Order: sequence, then C-alpha cells, then structure tokens
Amino acid sequence: MPHPTPDQLNAALVATNPLPVGGGDFGATINAHGSYSPLSFVLRLSPQVHRTLATLPRAAIVKSGDVGLEGAQAFSTYLHETIHWWQHVGSTYGLMSSLSFPSQAHANFSQIKRLISEGMLRKSIRDLSTELKGPSNFETLRGLSNMIVNNHFDLGAFRSFSYNVANARAVASNPMFQNLGHQIELTYAHNLAAMSGVVDPEFKLLPDPRTWDKPFDKLRDEKVEGYYYGSRVGLWPLGAREIMEGQACFSQIQFLHFASGGKFEWKEFRALGILHGVYEEAFKIFLERTKIEWPDSVNHPAVALFLLICDMAINPSSGFPFDPWPHYQNFIDDTLPGSRFVGLSTMVRLKYPEALTAIKEYSRLEYEVVSERLSEIMLDESPLRSAARCEGWARGPMSALMDEYRTYNYGPMNFVVRVLLSHFLGFMQDKLKSPEVFCWPGAWMAGDRVSERIAELFERHGALFVDKEDDDGVFPRLRDNYDPQAVQNMFDTFYASTVVYDMTDQLIRKSGPFDYSFRWLKPSATKDELKQFADRHFNIVYDIWPDDIPWM
Repeated sequence: MPHPTPDQLNAALVATNPLPVGGGDFGATINAHGSYSPLSFVLRLSPQVHRTLATLPRAAIVKSGDVGLEGAQAFSTYLHETIHWWQHVGSTYGLMSSLSFPSQAHANFSQIKRLISEGMLRKSIRDLSTELKGPSNFETLRGLSNMIVNNHFDLGAFRSFSYNVANARAVASNPMFQNLGHQIELTYAHNLAAMSGVVDPEFKLLPDPRTWDKPFDKLRDEKVEGYYYGSRVGLWPLGAREIMEGQACFSQIQFLHFASGGKFEWKEFRALGILHGVYEEAFKIFLERTKIEWPDSVNHPAVALFLLICDMAINPSSGFPFDPWPHYQNFIDDTLPGSRFVGLSTMVRLKYPEALTAIKEYSRLEYEVVSERLSEIMLDESPLRSAARCEGWARGPMSALMDEYRTYNYGPMNFVVRVLLSHFLGFMQDKLKSPEVFCWPGAWMAGDRVSERIAELFERHGALFVDKEDDDGVFPRLRDNYDPQAVQNMFDTFYASTVVYDMTDQLIRKSGPFDYSFRWLKPSATKDELKQFADRHFNIVYDIWPDDIPWM
C-alpha cells in the first residue's frame, strides 16, 4: 500500500463503538462502524465497511500491502471486532464468561423440571420464591425456587462484577450477593461441570471443583477477606471491558501505523475519534502504575508491553486450566481481569522494569521471555503453559471433540458448550505456536511481517457469526473446506440454544409474559414466527409450552 498522508484517514471506516456496558444491546449497526455482542456472539460491521471489504480479494487485506488506504482502514475495524471474538472464545476469562450463559440454564434444569412436575412453575420464579411461605430447604418448593434464583444470580454476578466497575458496585450492593470468592468459585464449578459433561465426565483432565469445597470452606470459617458473607468487597479501577477495548483499539491503531509505513501516530488517531474514553482508559492506568510517560510512538516497547499485559490479564490459569492449589486464598486476585491487570502493571515497576524496553521485534521469543517472567513474579502459570496444557488435551484425550470442530458436525448434547470449548481449544493450539500473532496482531498483519501464514491464522479464527451489508440479522460465516450444510446446521442449533437460554433467563427473573424481541437474530421474521421458533425449542427442552406457564 502506498504510504498515505494523515488527512486521508476516513472516520467512517475506522471509528468504532465500544462493547455495550450491559452486553445486551443488539441494535443495528447502520450508525456504528463495528460492534461485537458478547451475548449473541455476533460480529457486526457497518454497510460502508462491508462494501469496502467486499471490493478486496478474500483475505488480501492481510496478504498484501497493496490494498489501498480505504481497504486498510476497513480491515482495521474488522480486526478490532474480531479481537473481541478472540477475547470471548480464545481467552480463559472469556471462556468462563461465555460459558456462564449456558451454565445458568444447565445449573437449574433439574430444579425447573421439578417445579413443572409439581405443577408449581410460575413466571417469574423470583416472584414465586417471594410468594411461597414456610421453610426454605431443598425438600420444599420455596427452597427449590430460592435455589434456582440464587444459582442464576451467582453465575450472572461473576460475569457482571468482572466486566466493569459500575456493574461491580451494583452487584456488591445486591442483597443476594454472598461474597466475591463464592461467586467466582460457583461460576467456575458450574462451567467445569458443563465442560466435564462434554469431554471429561470423571474429571481426569479438568480441575475437579468438588475438591475445592474444604479449602474454600476453611477460608470462610477463618474469615479471610473476600470469602465470607459481609466481608469487604475490593474494587479495581477497571474491569474486563476497559481491558478488552484497550487491547482491541491499540491493536487496530498499531495495524494502521504499520500499514501507513509509520506515518500515522497518536495525533492522527485522536483526531479521528478512535483514541478516547474507554479505548484509552486501560492504557492510562498502565502508565500510572508503571510510572512512565505516554510513549512518543505507537511503535514503542511500552505499547507492546501494554498489549501483552492485556493478554495476560484476561488469561488467568487458576481454576482453569489449572487447579487453584495451593493458592486458594489468592483465587479472587488470580482470576479477575481488573485485579490481574493492576497487579501485572505494578509488578513491572516494582520488580521487572526491564520489561518496559524488552519488546522490540514483536517476536515469539519476546512474548515467552516477558510473559514467563511476569507469571513467575505473580506466582501464576504462564499463558504458554496454559496453552500447552490445552493443546495436549486437544491433541489427545479431547481429540474427538476436535474432530467435531474440524467438521462442524457437533454432537447434540450441551451443544453450545461443545462449540465454544472446541473453538477455545483450537485457538490455544495456534496460540501455543504463534502467541505473538494473537498478542500483537496489528504488527503482524501489516508491513514487513505480513505472510500467508498470518492470513491463514486470521481466517481460521474469524468470528463464527456475522451480519451482512444489507441485512442486520445473524448469519454463519462461510469457511473454506467446510460443508456449507454442516455450517448452517451448527448455526441453527447454536442459536436455537441461545434463544432457550434467553427464555430461561426471563422465566427465572422477569415478571409478566415472555418477551419475544429476537429480531436481532432475523429482522425479516414476524413476531409470530419468532414466537413459534422460541416456543418450540423451549418446549423441546422443558416439555412445557411458555403459554401454559402462569405469570405473576
């Protein structure tokens, strides 16, 4: 690509909207340039970005620099949103957060079925739990409904608390909140149980959360902060949202910097409206904790280190894929991205200042050396050790699941868990080989480092679900060497399951009739068609029609 001048940058192609705070906004992208929704697992691009990308040979944007400025800018937005997909399916925190949606339904399935068999199911179950009188234990309907509501809250609380500070405050002030250690332990336990049902029923490979009961009970009994009811709740200056947006934004900026031959710098990106607010918040905290000034160039070792710390912050190893043993007391700090980010940045200043100038070539060796040293300081397993463990699972005992991944012919049980776990394992296999590409994609997809190998990696780990230029619905992303019918079948079953998860969420916590606002999935469908679709799949799971459930 010929080196452009800064005044040629087009804000309509590169500015992006941040991840929604609540994660539930499925609005059209006509007025946004790109978005990724963690609740629907769909990557959306504006019509203009779609049109620009469509003029290029497939994947040419990363195969060749000769794609023009418009193509580079459009691809930078596509890269930004693809990184959000990687964050939610290719990191250990992202997997735990993503799996918490199916786990909320799976954890309460037998209890909901018992309410049905007793003829006592009402919507919402939360309202039902307040109406029922008498003792609250597993033998009573009141106790059963309370258990459903508590399970649902606990799994959602982890996801919400870890995401950003405002949500964390709201969760901590909720009367149902027990303690932070409890929310995290319960979420990991349910997620591991869901994964176990797919690949490891006897917990021979996965950490077995049943062995955690005594250590965590001991922390509670000894009144260790964070692990007993009423204990102080620690808050950090940022959450996963700020880290994820910082990682995606600075990767996008690096891509445009290298695509322009180094001409585009901070000044140009600020003028475009890319670099502000939530996009730079994590970087500012990184600078504050490391006690350094804003670097003079996008291509600076400190920027590379910031992206590595983002990568490490959302890839805890405690609880998954390794046991928390022997550091149970540190489980909160070891798993929450905000705590990890602050701790890693602080340790750079206190114990490893050399890291600030260590990354110059964006190489695998630099990734390995710096991440291993930081992990050693944090008393943590490194990202590459985690990736190696997962790669061993994928190559050996979990190879049957990976055969499903390679064909998209997934087994029917725990379908969404199968899809998400297999994509995570596939990501870990390639991350073990090429961590530098996923940590610094902007440096590897433009300029002298571009190669066919990078193009193949990007294609292999593209988002599963996308929209179209002229249709804001959800569609499976077509992939080379995959049977189109298998891809479509995977898509159909995946979204049938996610709609049931949404209906289950409504059943548990939302008063009044069911809401069938699923037009984000297929805008051309009528409300009756969407209702029939949702009701049919809800009936398949629970053997009851939503219209037959009284609401309170």
